[in-house]
This record gives sequence, structure tokens and C-alpha cells, in this order.
Amino acid sequence: LHQITFHAAQGQTIGIIGPTGSGKSTLVSLVPRFYDATDGKILLDGQDVNRIDIKIMREQIAIVPQKALLFSGTIMDNLKWGDPEAGEQEINACAQVARADSFIREFENGYETVLGQGGVNLSGGQKQRISLARALLKKPSILILDDCTSALDAETEAAVLKGLRENIATTTVLLISQRISTVMKTDRILCMEDGEVKGFGTHEELMQDCVCYREIYHSQIGGQND
Repeated sequence: LHQITFHAAQGQTIGIIGPTGSGKSTLVSLVPRFYDATDGKILLDGQDVNRIDIKIMREQIAIVPQKALLFSGTIMDNLKWGDPEAGEQEINACAQVARADSFIREFENGYETVLGQGGVNLSGGQKQRISLARALLKKPSILILDDCTSALDAETEAAVLKGLRENIATTTVLLISQRISTVMKTDRILCMEDGEVKGFGTHEELMQDCVCYREIYHSQIGGQND
């Protein structure tokens, strides 16, 4: 990563897009200090993350990776990793936001359905939605979504993102996606290439000012007249 500077306000959703290997996942991994920056600073509420107790900081952050990590046990057990004290009503509400509640209830045992190791009896999209519901239960100040809707169809993904906007208004979301149709709906977009920021702004601003973003748009959505 080189010379990256941007600001995310509380409650904003920042879309992050760029070619494979552009540094998107590395960037968001600096926030919870999976890596430490060798130069420059990352500030949370004006404080250098290196000066914040790492346990306290990570309690405020939830991450949903592209490959959902589920454990042997029931769906309810997996969800409660987000908050062991959460009640049934709260769990159901988070599952509804993640569009997981409907398919969970289709199982004979509902939330008490036993999952094999890694959730082998679920589809990729179902795993991602359970993983997202678990993260929401944590009530994070910062929610990092690392291409975690990649296995969802466009309609389900749109419903999930709409639910997030309506239900976690005070949470700052960093949303990595390979789909330009996904990041177009975010408040601001960070376009990356070769470890650098090529553009930061709204979809309309980047379409005018960022060559890299326009190329991604045209490759996925079509020509200028579409």
C-alpha cells in the first residue's frame, strides 16, 4: 500500500473496489491491526490505533470475510458467537436484516438445525448470510464486509444492503466488492489499483474523474450509452 488517505464518517458506507491484488483486503486488515502500518497512521475517533488497547478496539469491530467461518453446532450456537447474551428476538431481527431468517425457518429444526463442520450442509450464500447476522449481533461501531456477498444473487444482495442501511445507521461500513453494481449504492467509493488510491468519491464523481473506475464500470455494465 502506498500513500493512501481517506476519511470515513460515522454511519457512512465506504465501497472499496479495484482489480484483484490491488490491496483492498490488506487495507481493511490494517483497521483491526491484523497488520500494523509501517508508515503513516490509522485513526479511530482521532486516536492512533496503535495507542488503543487492542482488545477494546477489536470489540468495536466486526468482520465478515468472503469465506464464511462456521463451526460445528446449531445455527443458534453459531449466531451467538456474535453476542452470547443475545435473546431470541434480537437474534431473529439480525437474521432478518441479513436475509437469513427465511431460509433458516425452512429447515425442520429451524435455528436448532445442527451444522456440520464448516457449515457443509449450507450453500455458500447461506453461510455468508449467517456470518453477516452473527456480525450484526455484535453491534459493532465498524463493520468490515470483505466481498462477503459474492455468493448471493443480485436481488438478495440488494435486499441485504438495503437492510443494513436501514438498521445500522450509526455503524461505519467498509464494503469490499468485485461488483461495481454493489459499490455504486454506497456513500463514497474508494477505487484502488496496485496498492494506491486511484479515486475517492461518489459514483458520479468517479465516472468523471477516475479512469480506473470507468474501466471497471464499462467492463461490467457496458458502454457509455447503456
